[in-house]
Amino acid sequence: MEAGEWVGSGGHLVPLLDGHGSDLDASLLRRLYVGHFLARWGARMWDFSVGLYMIRIWPDSLLFAAVYGVVECSSVAVFGPMVGTLVDRLTYLQVLGLWLLVQSLSFIVAGVSVTALLVFDDLKDKSFPVFVLLVSVTNVSGALAALSTLAGTILIEREWYTNHNLQLT
Repeated sequence: MEAGEWVGSGGHLVPLLDGHGSDLDASLLRRLYVGHFLARWGARMWDFSVGLYMIRIWPDSLLFAAVYGVVECSSVAVFGPMVGTLVDRLTYLQVLGLWLLVQSLSFIVAGVSVTALLVFDDLKDKSFPVFVLLVSVTNVSGALAALSTLAGTILIEREWYTNHNLQLT
């Protein structure tokens, strides 16, 4: 199966865009661009806000915000090639579903753990192991969200590349 194709209802491969510049192509491309923009916007807003939350949790230090950034970037650097291989092996719709599921669940888990850290602000004094566990859950969830965002970016940009090449030929 090629990158720019999906399986139609009859089980045969159908190109996502036919490359002839029809109105459907333009509409689909606009939706693709808007979807990509919104997905990236949401991921970047979370990255920005979690740094602020970490500063709020431990106001005297930037250590937690820095650790979150290191964990997220390291996960992409270490596991990024595996994500790319997985995107190449799965179908477009499988990757799309997995991307949205993992990203949504990781944002929910991280949001719940950050909310618990903010609501129970004396947790680091009363129960330090629970505090460390919640910070770790936030960091791991952020790393999973970054990896799922990478999968979505590869999926969408691979489609752009394929369609651009179709239009040139």
